[in-house]
Amino acid sequence: MAIFKPEITESTGNGNKFTGICKFAIINFEDKSGMFDWADLYLDIEVKQEHSDYTRKLQIKGSYEKDSSGNITGGSVLKRLYTFFDAIGCKAGINVKGEWEDEDGNKIDDIAQYLNKGASDGDVETVSSYKYLAYFYKEQPKKPGAKSYTTVWPKVYISTDENQSKLKNDIDWLKGKGYLKELTDEVANAPAMSGDGLANL
Repeated sequence: MAIFKPEITESTGNGNKFTGICKFAIINFEDKSGMFDWADLYLDIEVKQEHSDYTRKLQIKGSYEKDSSGNITGGSVLKRLYTFFDAIGCKAGINVKGEWEDEDGNKIDDIAQYLNKGASDGDVETVSSYKYLAYFYKEQPKKPGAKSYTTVWPKVYISTDENQSKLKNDIDWLKGKGYLKELTDEVANAPAMSGDGLANL
C-alpha cells in the first residue's frame, strides 16, 4: 500500500526572548493518537529552544476526512504533518487506511520510536544543534482569566534568514485570519467582566 498525501494548494497571504520566532531542537516524540476519540492523529513533540533550560510541546493533532468506506480522503492535519515531516527530512507517512509506512511501503508499528531513532536531536542535557525555526507564543485561553501556556505553532522550517522571513509572513497571515489566537498584554490585563457588564454585550 502507498503513502497517501492530499493535494496541497498554496495559501498567500516582543520583549520575551523565548516567544516569537525562535530556534529549537527536537528532543522527543510521543504518539498519543490512541488516547483521544477525536484525534485520528496526535503527535506530541518535545522541543527545546536555544538558550532555554526548559522544553515546550509542539503538537500535530486532528482528525482525517474519510469516505463511506473509511478510507482517508484528506484533512488539514495531514497538511500540517507533511509540512513538518518535509522540514525534518522524514519520508514516512500515512496510507489511506490510517497506517504508518516508510517511503518503501514498509509498515511502521511505532511511529514515535521510528521518529525518535531518526529525527531526535538529542536529550535535554546534551543537545547542541538548534537547526529548526518555529513560532512560540502564549496561547489565548478559551475561558477569560484562565492560565495561559506557551505553545508552539506547528509550522516548522530549517533555520535560515530566508525561512525566517517566510515564517514571519505565515504567522502574520494566520493572525490576520484569526487562526492563531495569541494572548496579548491587552487581553491578559483586561478586568474580569461582571454579570451586569455581560448583559450589555
